[in-house]
Amino acid sequence: MIPADGLGYPADGLGYPADGLGPMHNAVSCAACHPGGGASGVNHNVTWITLDPRSPFFDQPTDRRGRGASRNSVMDFFPALVSGHTLSFNALVHDRSTRPGYEGIRQRLSVGVPNGLPPEWFSPEDRTVDAIARQPVVAGRYGAFDYFLSQRNSPPLHGMGEIERISINRLNAISLSQIRSSGGTISGRVAGKYGWRGQVNTLSDFVAGACATELGLNVAGIARQAADPADPHYQSLASDISTLQVADLTSYVAGLPAPSKRLLSLEERKRARRGEQLFHSVGCAACHVADLPPARGIFSDLLLHDMGPELQDPFPAPAHQRISTDSAAPASPYQNRYRRGERSSSRGGPPHRRRSAPRVASPFVPDATPQATAMGYPQQPRFPHDPVNQVGLEGQHQFSSDALQREWKTPPLWGVADSAPYLHDGRAETLTDAVRWHGGEADESKRNFFRLKEDQQELLLAFLASLRTSLN
Repeated sequence: MIPADGLGYPADGLGYPADGLGPMHNAVSCAACHPGGGASGVNHNVTWITLDPRSPFFDQPTDRRGRGASRNSVMDFFPALVSGHTLSFNALVHDRSTRPGYEGIRQRLSVGVPNGLPPEWFSPEDRTVDAIARQPVVAGRYGAFDYFLSQRNSPPLHGMGEIERISINRLNAISLSQIRSSGGTISGRVAGKYGWRGQVNTLSDFVAGACATELGLNVAGIARQAADPADPHYQSLASDISTLQVADLTSYVAGLPAPSKRLLSLEERKRARRGEQLFHSVGCAACHVADLPPARGIFSDLLLHDMGPELQDPFPAPAHQRISTDSAAPASPYQNRYRRGERSSSRGGPPHRRRSAPRVASPFVPDATPQATAMGYPQQPRFPHDPVNQVGLEGQHQFSSDALQREWKTPPLWGVADSAPYLHDGRAETLTDAVRWHGGEADESKRNFFRLKEDQQELLLAFLASLRTSLN
């Protein structure tokens, strides 16, 4: 059982008292965001803040003790961006805290946003799909740095156990097949199997990470709860949930059945079959692959694809790639291409060292981030700064942060009829809306869909409507 009263479990073997839920959390249970193991509405979206690596802020030196205007400005603005003595480019903006002082910090994010943050975008109680669709990314400026706010919708958990058993080698083969069959216009990249960006490799890591970040539970020896931005000195060293309990929870999630096709009338089956044929003919099946044994009817390749500028998001996909065997060690984002203490130029040049001392001597350095494509600094904060030339993204900027911001893992379509709203932030109320947002490698398929006659579009949508969860 996950504690929801803030009291926590008894003290651990070292005598430390556990603090239970929080202090930082977005919900009090897994079921709050995944009712019945399914998806949830935008009221349970997770908000992220991302610093713009082009900001003049990153040209400001700090002294050897990490002091100075740069560090203080971040701590004054949103302390969650600083962990220990390291500045992070991304941080979770939790909805709630069990301790006092956080709400004022959270609301401070609206200070640098022109015209402020509308509650229908930022407030979980007031958030709407339309507000997110109108402004998927909110840009702000505080002092010498720009920041961006974006959201993630809670995905369904059905069939996770089957996804866990899919071979990475199979995904590698599909990636190579896509390149050959599409002439290079479609090229899936292998990363992890979990998360909107494929940023998590295993189901156990996915579950443990959710316990720590979404519920604020220290997971024994695996994951730490988020620090309290309102009180940097607060620490809880005890475990709130044991490794055995996490294993039980992971086993439960793995046992959630994959969605199965619901019973249809003869006429409905005919329409669904004709719709599936259209699904293939317009090109959707190139990425939404029907079967990845043992996952039958998953309609996903679980690969990262460039989805175009309309779906660009400031928190980039991981730059690492899993290309060998299932036993490959998981890589942290960016660690294979960028060393800690290096960063991009604020004007997009090659990575270079900070002006401060190396990490050993200076306790305040930014974490690694991919190189940002060279662009001018805008007079007003905006995202993205300017359109990036597609040729540049495919060439020298293939692994720039701008290119990685456009990559998304193909979401499984099993149960899609019961998992609205759609896309990574829930901006699409309907499947037609979701198709309309597609671009990049999916641009041709989108155009083919909207070239269909109205009755053909209805048939394709009837096929998708037949993909329901086992509970409906």
